[in-house]
Amino acid sequence: MAVEELTRILVVADWTIDARDVVAECRRRAERDAAVFILIVPAWLHGLDWAGDPRAAVPCAQRQLLTLARLCLDAGLCVEVARVGDPSPISAIGDALAAYAATDVLLCTRERHMPSHPLDLAHRVHRVTGLPIHRVAVKAGRTGGHCLPEEPLAA
Repeated sequence: MAVEELTRILVVADWTIDARDVVAECRRRAERDAAVFILIVPAWLHGLDWAGDPRAAVPCAQRQLLTLARLCLDAGLCVEVARVGDPSPISAIGDALAAYAATDVLLCTRERHMPSHPLDLAHRVHRVTGLPIHRVAVKAGRTGGHCLPEEPLAA
């Protein structure tokens, strides 16, 4: 199959979620269509983190990205690119799409207790990109705070 015939999926994963659930969703997607994945983990600033160091979540995002890339490769998934993105998920997605073509966006975020509405992230991403958005609510892999340097990689 030619590369241009592959579905090119931009996977945007929150650094606080369980990487195994993200990879499971990627596998389900790859079973439906031949796909190549572009992995982006925004250095997302949650809660009051935005008021402090804007780069505080970069180590956590890097750790999640390494875990995701390893798990995807172990699962036999084709990963074209794996990058840490801007703290703003919208900016991270825009930067990724400026550099790499995608046909779909797989948005993996934490489970929410509120129903979706026109201002939620999935709707904003669709409005900005025009691409089909598949949002997956994933259980949190972390319960709060940043990852610690001595913390082992998530598995």
